[in-house]
Amino acid sequence: MNASVEELKGIEGRRVILVLTDGDDTASRAGLGTVTDRSRDEEVMVYTIGLESVFFDGQRMVRTRPDRGLRRIAEETGGGYFELKKSDELASTFTRVAEELHSQYTLGFEAAQLDGRVHKITVRMKQPGMTARARRSYVAVRRDS
Repeated sequence: MNASVEELKGIEGRRVILVLTDGDDTASRAGLGTVTDRSRDEEVMVYTIGLESVFFDGQRMVRTRPDRGLRRIAEETGGGYFELKKSDELASTFTRVAEELHSQYTLGFEAAQLDGRVHKITVRMKQPGMTARARRSYVAVRRDS
């Protein structure tokens, strides 16, 4: 994911990463916390799809579960998390992600203090049944003159 955030650097407009995985991260150089912080700081929205998988390891059937951090990075960056038990659910999940991205609104506000620190933020919906996909925090970036 860190490499994906790097590739999006300097691109204007909304930046979204879609991650599809069937288990734990075994080869990344940057930890999930680092990628989460970087995605938040660089305003990259991350959608994650965790696919449960079942395979024979030579002795027994093994069931893998997606990394629990996938939900956290999606929620922290304003994206969505989906956990699938069967690969035939992929098409409908990709469609749902595309529909969500197509129907999102952008809200903005001006921070009272530009202190360079991370601040929590909560977005609530008044209408029942509606879900807000929103970041959980933001960085009040200092604007040095």
